[in-house]
Amino acid sequence: MDAVGLTPIIPLLFAFALPLTSILIKGNRRVVQAYALLGTGLTLISSFALFQRAYSSDSPLIYTFGKWVAPIGIIYEVDRLGALMALVTAFLMFVIAVYSYRYLEGESGLEWYYTLYLGLEAGLLGVVLTGDAFNLFVMIEVTSIASYALVAFYRGRRDAVHAALKYAFIGAIGTTMYFLALGILYGAFGTVNFADLSAKIHDIPFPVSGNPVGEVVLASGIVLALATWAFLIKAAIFPNHFWLPEAHPAAPSPISAVLSGLVVNVGIYSLMRFLYTVYGGELVPGLERVVGGVAAVLVALGAVSALFGALMMNAQRDVKKMIAYSTIMHMGYLAMVVGAGTQLAMQAAIFHMINHAIAKVLLFLAAGAFIHAAGSRDIGDLTGLGRRMPVATFGLSVATLSLVGIPPFNVFFSKVLLFDAMMERSLALAMVIVLSSVIALVAYMRVLYRIWLGKPREDITVGEHASMAFVLLLLSAAVVLMGLAAPLLLQHYVDPAAAQMMDYRAYIKAAVEYASALFS
Repeated sequence: MDAVGLTPIIPLLFAFALPLTSILIKGNRRVVQAYALLGTGLTLISSFALFQRAYSSDSPLIYTFGKWVAPIGIIYEVDRLGALMALVTAFLMFVIAVYSYRYLEGESGLEWYYTLYLGLEAGLLGVVLTGDAFNLFVMIEVTSIASYALVAFYRGRRDAVHAALKYAFIGAIGTTMYFLALGILYGAFGTVNFADLSAKIHDIPFPVSGNPVGEVVLASGIVLALATWAFLIKAAIFPNHFWLPEAHPAAPSPISAVLSGLVVNVGIYSLMRFLYTVYGGELVPGLERVVGGVAAVLVALGAVSALFGALMMNAQRDVKKMIAYSTIMHMGYLAMVVGAGTQLAMQAAIFHMINHAIAKVLLFLAAGAFIHAAGSRDIGDLTGLGRRMPVATFGLSVATLSLVGIPPFNVFFSKVLLFDAMMERSLALAMVIVLSSVIALVAYMRVLYRIWLGKPREDITVGEHASMAFVLLLLSAAVVLMGLAAPLLLQHYVDPAAAQMMDYRAYIKAAVEYASALFS
C-alpha cells in the first residue's frame, strides 16, 4: 500500500484500536496521549510523502482498493489540490492533538475523545482524496458522525447536548439530500466515479461503462441542486448556517478549532470538485445554463453570508460565538469565488481555504487558552487576562490581525486575491469583501482590547501550559511566514493545484490510462 491508500487508513486503524488499547493500558492518560500523537504524527508523515508525490507527478495519482479499477471499483484519485489539502489537514490535526492534552486535563473519557478525533481525521482525509462521489458520501458521514459526538463531549452540559442534536439533525438532512442526488446521478449516468462522470458529460470514451441512459441535463440540474444545498449546509452558508453558532462554541476549544478550520472546508471542497472537475470546461448549452445558475446562487448566498456573519460578530458576548460567526463570513467569501469559477477565483479559493484554516485554528486555540484559565466563554469574564497570559495574547493578536486582513499576515494575501477575483465580476461584489472586513474589524478589536487592555474583574491566578503555548507560537509563526512567503507559495503550490483541479481532461486521462493498462 502506498502513501495514497495509507494516508486515510492510518488514523482509521488507530481510531478502531484505541478503545481496546485503552482497556489494556487501564486508561493511562499519558499513554493515550502518546498513542494519539503517534497516530496523527504518522498520518502527517504519510501526507507529506503523498504531497511530494503529487507535486512531482504531471498527472493525478490513482489508488485502487483490491485492484478494482474505475468505474467498477472505488478509487482514490489525488491531484495537487487533494494532496495540498491533505497535508494542511494532517498538520493541523497533529498540532491540535498536542494542544488537547493539557486542555482536557481533569476531563474523563480521553480515550473516546481521541477515538472520535482520529475517526474525524480519517473522514476529512478521505473527502479530499477520493475519486468517487459515493465514497465522498461515506467519508462525509464519517466526518459528520465523529463531529456530532465530539460536540457533545461535555455530555453533562445541556447546551452541548442540545447543540450536538441540532447539528446532527441538520447534518442528516444535508447528507440525505446528497444521497438522493447520488441515486439520480447513478440512474442517469450509470456511474458515480468522478472521472467517468466527467468523461460522459464531455463525451469522452471511458473503459467498460457505456453511454448515459437518462436525460443528462435534467438529471444534472436536480443533482446539482440537491448536492449544492447539502454542501452549503456543511459549509454553513446562509441560510443553512444556523447550526454552526451553537455547535462550534459548545464543543471543547480544540474541536471548535477543527470544526471551524477544517470541517467546514468539506462543503467548499466538494463544490469545487463537482463544479470544476466533473462539470468544468465546455458544456452543451443546457448544462452550461444549469451550472451557471448554480454558480450565480453561490455568489449571491456567499455575499449575504459574508455580510451577515460580519454583522453578527458584533452582537456576541460569547467569544467562541463571535469566532463562529467569523467562520460564516469567511465561508461566504469562499462560496463567492467558487461561484465566480475563473482560474484566479480558484487560486483565491484554495489559498484562502488554507490561510483561513491555519489562522482560525490559532484564533480558537488562543481563545481556548483564556477560556481554560477563566472557566468562562463570556468576553466580560476574560477581561484583562491578556497581560497575565502573554503567549495566548500574542497568538490571539496574530490570528486577529491576520483574519482582518492586515499585511504581512497570510490572510491579507488571500483577501487580495479574493478581491481581484470578484473585481473581474463586479465592483459591488468586491466591495462586499472590503465592507464585511471593516465590520468584522470592529468586533475583533473589541475582543482584543477587552482581553489585553481591560481591567480584570477579580484577582485570579492564571498560567500558561508549555505544550499549549508551544502550539500557539508554532501556528503564529506559520501565519507570519506564510504571509511573507505568499508569492512563492502561490507560484509553486497554489497555482499548480488550481490549474490541475480545473483540468478535467487530465483527471479523466489518469483514470482511463490506469484502467486501460489493467484491461489490456
